[in-house]
Amino acid sequence: MSAELTENAHKLWTKNFILVCIANLFIFTSFYFLLPTLPVFVVRVLKGDEANVGYIIGVLSLTAVLVRPLSGFLLDTVGRKKILLIALAAFSLAMLSYNLVTSLALLFALRALHGFAWGFTTTGAGTIAADVVPPPRRGEGLGYYGLSNTLAMAVGPSLGLYIINLAGFNQLFNASFVIAVAGLLCILAVSYREVRPEKKPRINFESFFEPKVFSLSFIMFFTALVYGGIVSFITLYGDHIGVKNAGSYFLAYAITLLFIRPLAGRYFDKNGPVKIMALGFVAIAASFVILFAARGMIMFLLSAAAMGIGFGIVQPTAMAMAINRVAPFRRGAANGTIFSAFDLGIGLGSILLGFLSKVVGLSYMYLSCALIALIPMVLFYLKDARAVQPENQ
Repeated sequence: MSAELTENAHKLWTKNFILVCIANLFIFTSFYFLLPTLPVFVVRVLKGDEANVGYIIGVLSLTAVLVRPLSGFLLDTVGRKKILLIALAAFSLAMLSYNLVTSLALLFALRALHGFAWGFTTTGAGTIAADVVPPPRRGEGLGYYGLSNTLAMAVGPSLGLYIINLAGFNQLFNASFVIAVAGLLCILAVSYREVRPEKKPRINFESFFEPKVFSLSFIMFFTALVYGGIVSFITLYGDHIGVKNAGSYFLAYAITLLFIRPLAGRYFDKNGPVKIMALGFVAIAASFVILFAARGMIMFLLSAAAMGIGFGIVQPTAMAMAINRVAPFRRGAANGTIFSAFDLGIGLGSILLGFLSKVVGLSYMYLSCALIALIPMVLFYLKDARAVQPENQ
C-alpha cells in the first residue's frame, strides 16, 4: 500500500499538470504570434526603424520586471489561481487592443500595459506548475512544462507570419486574443490545495524578492540580455542575409528544445547541474558565432539549433535550482525574482543591442553577443557550481 501511495505521490502527468501545460501552450502561442510580426508592423505599417523596434520589444519586458516581484508576493499570499485568472483576462484584452493601434506612441503605451499582464501571467503559471510537480521529479517536470513554451515557439512565429501574409494584422491580433482566452479557460479547470504561509507575512524587501536565488537571477539576466537580440532582430537579420522565412529560426530552435529539455531535466535530477550547464553556456555562445558567419539558410538554422541546446539546458536547470532552494510558500517570490531578471535582460538587451546594431551592423552585434554570453558561465562556476545542492523542498 505504501508503495502505491509513493507512486501516486510521484506521479507527474496529473490532470492539473496537463491543464497548466496546455494553458501555458496557449498563452505562449498567443505571445509568439507577435514575436516576428511586431517588428514588421513597426517598420512597414508604423514606418519606424530598428531603434523603434528595440524600444517596442523591450518595453514589454521592462514593465514586466516592475510587476514580477509584486506578482510573486500576491501569488504567495492572495492565491495562485485567483491572481492568474485576473492576469489572463488582462492579457487577453491587451491582445485584442492591438487592433486599435495607429501610431508608435500608442503601440509603446499598449506594450507597456501588456507587459504588466505578461509579468503576472507567466509568473503565475510557472508557480502553479512548480506546485503540482512532485519534488523528486521537479527538474524533469519543469523541463516538460517548458516544452509547452517550446511547442508554442515551434508554431507561433511561423503561423503569425502566415496569418499576416494571408489576412493581415487585424486577424493576427484577433487570433492572439482567442488563443489567450483558451488558456484562461484551462486555468479555470485547475484545482488543487494551494500552499499558504502559516503566519501573515510582513511587507518588506523579502516579500517581493527571494535573496536565495539572486545568484541564479544574475545568470538568467545575462543569458536573457543576448536572447533579446534574437527576439528583436532575427526577422530583420534574416532578410539581411537572404533568408525568406525568418520564422524558420524559431521553428528549428523549438524542435531542438523539444529533445533537449526533457533530457536536461532528467540529467539534472540524477547528476546535478555542474557538467551539463557548461554545455549549455558554450552552445549559446557558439550560436551567436554561427549567426555572425551565416550567409544563408543552413548556417541560420545551425545557429538556431545551437541556441536550442543552450537555452534548453540553462533556463530549466536554473529554474529547477531556484525552486529547490526555497520553501513551497516562497515559490512565487522565487519565480518572480528569476523572471524579473530574465525580463530585465530581454528588455535592456533589445534596447541596447538595437543601438549597437545601428553603429556596427546586425552581424557584429551578434558577434558581440557571443562574448557577452560567456559572462553567465563565469558567474555560475564562481558561485552556484560550488554550492551544495540542497534536498528538494
